[in-house]
Amino acid sequence: MVASQIYPLELLDETLDINATDNYDLTLEMSEEGVSIAILDLLRGKYVMLRHYPRELPPDGTRQPLTEIIEGDDFLKRHYRKVFIIVPSLHYTLVPAPVYDAELRDSYLHFNQPADASTVIFSNQLPFPGAVTIFSPENEASDVITSRWQQVTPWHHTRPLLHHIFSVCRSSEERYIHVHFEKSFITVIITEKKNLVFCNSFAYSALSDAGYFLFNILDRKGVKNDETIHISGMLEPYSEGHIAILNFAGNVRFASPVIRFNFSYVMNEVHLHRWLNLFTAASCE
Repeated sequence: MVASQIYPLELLDETLDINATDNYDLTLEMSEEGVSIAILDLLRGKYVMLRHYPRELPPDGTRQPLTEIIEGDDFLKRHYRKVFIIVPSLHYTLVPAPVYDAELRDSYLHFNQPADASTVIFSNQLPFPGAVTIFSPENEASDVITSRWQQVTPWHHTRPLLHHIFSVCRSSEERYIHVHFEKSFITVIITEKKNLVFCNSFAYSALSDAGYFLFNILDRKGVKNDETIHISGMLEPYSEGHIAILNFAGNVRFASPVIRFNFSYVMNEVHLHRWLNLFTAASCE
Protein backbone atom coordinates (compact mmCIF):
# COMPACT_ATOMS: atom_id res chain seq x y z
CA MET A 1 0.00 0.00 0.00
CA VAL A 2 1.18 3.50 -0.84
CA ALA A 3 0.34 6.15 1.76
CA SER A 4 1.04 9.87 1.46
CA GLN A 5 -0.32 13.24 2.50
CA ILE A 6 -2.00 13.56 -0.92
CA TYR A 7 -3.58 10.10 -1.05
CA PRO A 8 -4.34 8.70 2.44
CA LEU A 9 -5.23 5.38 0.79
CA GLU A 10 -3.92 4.41 -2.62
CA LEU A 11 -3.60 0.89 -4.05
CA LEU A 12 -2.24 0.65 -7.60
CA ASP A 13 -1.66 -2.40 -9.78
CA GLU A 14 1.52 -2.15 -11.82
CA THR A 15 -0.52 -2.51 -15.05
CA LEU A 16 -2.55 0.66 -14.33
CA ASP A 17 -2.10 3.14 -17.20
CA ILE A 18 -3.55 6.64 -16.97
CA ASN A 19 -3.40 6.87 -20.77
CA ALA A 20 -5.58 3.76 -21.25
CA THR A 21 -8.70 4.85 -19.39
CA ASP A 22 -10.90 4.35 -22.48
CA ASN A 23 -10.54 0.64 -21.62
CA TYR A 24 -11.51 1.20 -17.98
CA ASP A 25 -14.71 1.58 -15.99
CA LEU A 26 -14.67 4.12 -13.17
CA THR A 27 -16.72 3.77 -9.99
CA LEU A 28 -16.90 6.77 -7.69
CA GLU A 29 -18.55 6.83 -4.26
CA MET A 30 -19.24 10.16 -2.56
CA SER A 31 -20.33 9.69 1.02
CA GLU A 32 -20.47 11.68 4.22
CA GLU A 33 -17.19 10.06 5.22
CA GLY A 34 -15.18 10.53 2.03
CA VAL A 35 -14.62 9.97 -1.68
CA SER A 36 -13.70 6.49 -2.92
CA ILE A 37 -12.51 5.59 -6.41
CA ALA A 38 -12.18 2.16 -8.04
CA ILE A 39 -10.94 1.47 -11.57
CA LEU A 40 -11.80 -1.71 -13.44
CA ASP A 41 -9.52 -2.76 -16.31
CA LEU A 42 -11.95 -4.37 -18.76
CA LEU A 43 -9.22 -5.95 -20.92
CA ARG A 44 -7.75 -7.80 -17.96
CA GLY A 45 -11.07 -8.21 -16.14
CA LYS A 46 -9.75 -6.98 -12.82
CA TYR A 47 -9.82 -4.01 -10.48
CA VAL A 48 -6.48 -2.24 -10.72
CA MET A 49 -6.92 0.81 -8.49
CA LEU A 50 -8.52 1.83 -5.20
CA ARG A 51 -8.25 5.33 -3.78
CA HIS A 52 -9.96 6.89 -0.80
CA TYR A 53 -10.00 10.49 0.40
CA PRO A 54 -11.46 11.15 3.87
CA ARG A 55 -13.60 14.30 4.03
CA GLU A 56 -12.20 15.26 7.44
CA LEU A 57 -8.52 16.20 7.46
CA PRO A 58 -6.16 15.89 10.42
CA PRO A 59 -5.23 17.28 12.83
CA ASP A 60 -8.31 19.40 13.49
CA GLY A 61 -10.91 17.51 11.45
CA THR A 62 -11.36 20.28 8.87
CA ARG A 63 -14.00 19.20 6.33
CA GLN A 64 -12.62 19.10 2.80
CA PRO A 65 -15.03 20.21 0.03
CA LEU A 66 -16.04 17.52 -2.45
CA THR A 67 -15.14 19.76 -5.39
CA GLU A 68 -11.62 20.16 -4.05
CA ILE A 69 -11.16 16.40 -3.82
CA ILE A 70 -12.67 15.73 -7.26
CA GLU A 71 -10.71 18.46 -9.04
CA GLY A 72 -7.45 17.43 -7.39
CA ASP A 73 -7.50 13.80 -8.55
CA ASP A 74 -5.55 13.09 -11.76
CA PHE A 75 -7.59 10.02 -12.77
CA LEU A 76 -10.91 11.83 -12.44
CA LYS A 77 -9.83 14.17 -15.23
CA ARG A 78 -9.74 11.31 -17.75
CA HIS A 79 -12.38 9.80 -20.06
CA TYR A 80 -13.71 6.30 -19.24
CA ARG A 81 -15.77 3.73 -21.07
CA LYS A 82 -18.38 4.02 -18.33
CA VAL A 83 -18.77 5.89 -15.05
CA PHE A 84 -20.76 4.68 -12.04
CA ILE A 85 -21.47 7.05 -9.15
CA ILE A 86 -22.75 5.84 -5.76
CA VAL A 87 -24.19 8.27 -3.22
CA PRO A 88 -25.15 6.74 0.13
CA SER A 89 -28.08 8.64 1.60
CA LEU A 90 -30.45 8.25 4.51
CA HIS A 91 -33.11 10.18 2.57
CA TYR A 92 -34.79 7.60 0.35
CA THR A 93 -37.87 5.50 -0.10
CA LEU A 94 -38.64 2.29 -2.02
CA VAL A 95 -41.75 1.99 -4.18
CA PRO A 96 -42.87 -1.35 -5.70
CA ALA A 97 -42.31 -1.23 -9.46
CA PRO A 98 -45.89 -2.29 -10.40
CA VAL A 99 -47.40 0.76 -8.69
CA TYR A 100 -44.63 3.26 -9.43
CA ASP A 101 -45.66 6.36 -11.38
CA ALA A 102 -42.71 8.40 -12.70
CA GLU A 103 -44.76 11.59 -12.64
CA LEU A 104 -45.21 11.20 -8.89
CA ARG A 105 -41.52 10.52 -8.20
CA ASP A 106 -40.88 13.67 -6.16
CA SER A 107 -44.15 13.29 -4.26
CA TYR A 108 -43.19 9.78 -3.15
CA LEU A 109 -40.03 11.13 -1.54
CA HIS A 110 -41.63 14.24 -0.06
CA PHE A 111 -44.28 12.08 1.56
CA ASN A 112 -41.65 9.99 3.35
CA GLN A 113 -38.66 12.31 3.77
CA PRO A 114 -38.10 16.01 4.56
CA ALA A 115 -37.25 17.97 1.40
CA ASP A 116 -37.57 21.44 -0.06
CA ALA A 117 -37.68 22.98 -3.53
CA SER A 118 -33.87 22.94 -3.84
CA THR A 119 -33.59 19.20 -3.19
CA VAL A 120 -32.31 17.24 -6.20
CA ILE A 121 -34.12 13.90 -6.50
CA PHE A 122 -32.99 10.80 -8.41
CA SER A 123 -34.45 7.34 -8.90
CA ASN A 124 -33.05 3.89 -9.69
CA GLN A 125 -34.71 0.73 -10.93
CA LEU A 126 -34.04 -2.24 -8.63
CA PRO A 127 -34.32 -5.58 -10.46
CA PHE A 128 -34.32 -7.14 -7.00
CA PRO A 129 -36.82 -6.84 -5.36
CA GLY A 130 -38.66 -5.33 -8.34
CA ALA A 131 -38.87 -1.79 -7.00
CA VAL A 132 -37.74 1.77 -7.55
CA THR A 133 -35.61 3.60 -5.01
CA ILE A 134 -36.13 7.36 -4.89
CA PHE A 135 -33.48 9.38 -3.07
CA SER A 136 -31.83 12.75 -2.55
CA PRO A 137 -28.06 13.02 -1.99
CA GLU A 138 -26.56 15.81 0.07
CA ASN A 139 -26.60 19.09 -1.85
CA GLU A 140 -22.83 19.22 -2.32
CA ALA A 141 -22.78 15.79 -3.96
CA SER A 142 -25.74 16.70 -6.19
CA ASP A 143 -23.95 19.87 -7.33
CA VAL A 144 -20.80 17.95 -8.23
CA ILE A 145 -22.70 15.30 -10.18
CA THR A 146 -24.89 17.70 -12.15
CA SER A 147 -21.95 19.94 -13.04
CA ARG A 148 -19.30 17.31 -13.75
CA TRP A 149 -21.19 14.19 -14.88
CA GLN A 150 -24.42 15.47 -16.42
CA GLN A 151 -24.97 12.26 -18.39
CA VAL A 152 -24.61 9.96 -15.38
CA THR A 153 -27.54 9.05 -13.13
CA PRO A 154 -26.10 8.33 -9.69
CA TRP A 155 -27.01 5.20 -7.78
CA HIS A 156 -28.28 5.06 -4.26
CA HIS A 157 -26.26 2.72 -2.07
CA THR A 158 -29.18 0.26 -1.98
CA ARG A 159 -28.71 -0.41 -5.73
CA PRO A 160 -25.38 -2.30 -5.46
CA LEU A 161 -26.18 -3.50 -1.94
CA LEU A 162 -29.39 -5.27 -2.96
CA HIS A 163 -27.67 -6.64 -6.07
CA HIS A 164 -25.04 -8.20 -3.83
CA ILE A 165 -27.68 -9.68 -1.53
CA PHE A 166 -29.63 -11.13 -4.46
CA SER A 167 -26.41 -12.72 -5.81
CA VAL A 168 -25.76 -14.34 -2.45
CA CYS A 169 -29.24 -15.56 -1.54
CA ARG A 170 -30.75 -16.49 -4.94
CA SER A 171 -29.68 -20.14 -4.58
CA SER A 172 -30.89 -20.52 -0.99
CA GLU A 173 -34.27 -20.54 0.73
CA GLU A 174 -32.74 -19.64 4.08
CA ARG A 175 -33.11 -16.31 5.83
CA TYR A 176 -30.31 -13.86 5.04
CA ILE A 177 -29.50 -10.88 7.29
CA HIS A 178 -27.24 -8.06 6.15
CA VAL A 179 -26.20 -4.84 7.91
CA HIS A 180 -24.39 -2.10 6.00
CA PHE A 181 -22.62 0.65 7.97
CA GLU A 182 -22.15 4.22 6.79
CA LYS A 183 -20.65 6.97 8.94
CA SER A 184 -23.91 8.03 10.59
CA PHE A 185 -26.48 5.40 9.63
CA ILE A 186 -26.99 1.71 9.07
CA THR A 187 -29.06 -0.12 6.48
CA VAL A 188 -30.63 -3.40 7.60
CA ILE A 189 -31.82 -5.87 4.96
CA ILE A 190 -33.49 -9.24 5.54
CA THR A 191 -34.54 -11.75 2.90
CA GLU A 192 -36.49 -14.97 3.31
CA LYS A 193 -37.04 -17.58 0.61
CA LYS A 194 -35.43 -15.23 -1.96
CA ASN A 195 -37.88 -12.45 -1.13
CA LEU A 196 -37.08 -9.09 0.46
CA VAL A 197 -38.95 -8.86 3.77
CA PHE A 198 -37.20 -5.87 5.36
CA CYS A 199 -35.12 -2.94 4.13
CA ASN A 200 -34.69 0.25 6.10
CA SER A 201 -32.01 2.66 7.31
CA PHE A 202 -31.53 4.21 10.74
CA ALA A 203 -29.44 7.17 11.81
CA TYR A 204 -27.12 6.75 14.78
CA SER A 205 -24.79 8.99 16.75
CA ALA A 206 -23.08 6.15 18.59
CA LEU A 207 -22.50 2.50 17.79
CA SER A 208 -24.63 1.56 20.79
CA ASP A 209 -27.57 3.25 19.02
CA ALA A 210 -26.88 1.24 15.88
CA GLY A 211 -26.91 -1.94 17.95
CA TYR A 212 -30.22 -0.96 19.54
CA PHE A 213 -31.92 -0.51 16.15
CA LEU A 214 -30.43 -3.71 14.79
CA PHE A 215 -31.32 -5.95 17.71
CA ASN A 216 -34.79 -4.46 18.06
CA ILE A 217 -35.47 -5.35 14.41
CA LEU A 218 -34.03 -8.84 14.74
CA ASP A 219 -36.06 -9.49 17.87
CA ARG A 220 -39.30 -8.40 16.16
CA LYS A 221 -38.47 -10.62 13.19
CA GLY A 222 -37.86 -13.61 15.43
CA VAL A 223 -34.17 -13.89 14.54
CA LYS A 224 -32.32 -16.16 16.93
CA ASN A 225 -28.88 -15.43 18.38
CA ASP A 226 -27.23 -18.21 16.41
CA GLU A 227 -28.27 -16.91 12.97
CA THR A 228 -25.56 -15.38 10.79
CA ILE A 229 -25.37 -11.61 10.42
CA HIS A 230 -23.46 -10.36 7.37
CA ILE A 231 -21.65 -7.03 7.68
CA SER A 232 -20.38 -4.53 5.11
CA GLY A 233 -19.29 -0.92 5.09
CA MET A 234 -17.54 1.10 7.76
CA LEU A 235 -17.29 -1.45 10.55
CA GLU A 236 -13.79 -2.72 11.22
CA PRO A 237 -13.12 -6.23 12.55
CA TYR A 238 -12.83 -6.30 16.36
CA SER A 239 -13.85 -2.67 16.65
CA GLU A 240 -16.25 -1.47 19.35
CA GLY A 241 -19.19 -1.90 16.98
CA HIS A 242 -18.13 -5.41 15.95
CA ILE A 243 -17.78 -6.52 19.56
CA ALA A 244 -21.18 -5.01 20.41
CA ILE A 245 -22.80 -7.12 17.68
CA LEU A 246 -20.94 -10.22 18.87
CA ASN A 247 -22.56 -9.74 22.28
CA PHE A 248 -25.89 -10.50 20.62
CA ALA A 249 -24.96 -12.79 17.73
CA GLY A 250 -22.22 -15.35 17.85
CA ASN A 251 -22.04 -15.75 14.09
CA VAL A 252 -20.99 -12.50 12.40
CA ARG A 253 -19.39 -12.54 8.97
CA PHE A 254 -17.85 -9.73 6.95
CA ALA A 255 -19.24 -9.88 3.43
CA SER A 256 -17.00 -9.99 0.36
CA PRO A 257 -18.11 -8.70 -3.06
CA VAL A 258 -19.68 -11.37 -5.27
CA ILE A 259 -18.72 -10.12 -8.72
CA ARG A 260 -17.75 -11.40 -12.15
CA PHE A 261 -14.36 -9.67 -12.08
CA ASN A 262 -11.08 -10.27 -10.31
CA PHE A 263 -8.99 -8.13 -8.00
CA SER A 264 -5.39 -7.10 -8.32
CA TYR A 265 -3.22 -8.61 -5.62
CA VAL A 266 -2.77 -5.11 -4.17
CA MET A 267 -6.37 -5.28 -2.90
CA ASN A 268 -5.17 -7.83 -0.34
CA GLU A 269 -4.11 -4.78 1.69
CA VAL A 270 -7.71 -3.89 2.60
CA HIS A 271 -10.85 -5.51 3.99
CA LEU A 272 -13.08 -5.88 0.93
CA HIS A 273 -16.31 -5.65 2.96
CA ARG A 274 -15.48 -1.96 3.47
CA TRP A 275 -15.77 -1.36 -0.28
CA LEU A 276 -18.56 -3.81 -1.11
CA ASN A 277 -20.81 -1.30 -2.89
CA LEU A 278 -17.89 0.32 -4.72
CA PHE A 279 -16.73 -2.99 -6.21
CA THR A 280 -20.25 -4.33 -6.86
CA ALA A 281 -21.52 -1.43 -8.97
CA ALA A 282 -19.99 -2.52 -12.29
CA SER A 283 -21.61 -5.96 -11.92
CA CYS A 284 -25.11 -4.52 -11.53
CA GLU A 285 -25.76 -4.11 -15.24
